[in-house]
Amino acid sequence: MKKIIRSIPIGLLSVLSTLLVTYVLLSPPSMVSSGWLAWLHFPHADKLEHFVLFFILSFSYLFDYVKYRNPHHTTVNKELAFTVLAASIGLLSETAQLVMGLGRTFEVLDIVADTVGAFVAFAYMHWRGGHVLRKYYLSHKRRRHHRHHH
Repeated sequence: MKKIIRSIPIGLLSVLSTLLVTYVLLSPPSMVSSGWLAWLHFPHADKLEHFVLFFILSFSYLFDYVKYRNPHHTTVNKELAFTVLAASIGLLSETAQLVMGLGRTFEVLDIVADTVGAFVAFAYMHWRGGHVLRKYYLSHKRRRHHRHHH
């Protein structure tokens, strides 16, 4: 599993998650078939979809550009900047839905779900995920350094 994670080019997860979010949020409703969570059949199930999408988006940005690249020298400001970027995409997508007329509707609660999803990813990466990645990254770096000196 570690080899698979190491082989993923930096930025690929962010590009793929951005494309996924853009597709899901800007496609006509018929193309997305009433959302991934339509089978759950409870009021506002689409808010859970928004939460999950923006958790993934923020997580991938933080993984690619903050934690993975330089895990032991990250700053909260950098982490927050990428989290706000992810949440801003939610605001932009809702505004685009309003302007584009694809049969989608602008909803403030969608923006709230997007923002909460992005910031839950921030909290996870900052307090738990960062520790896991630092431990993984630094152990990998030590092994590589150890191999080159022997």
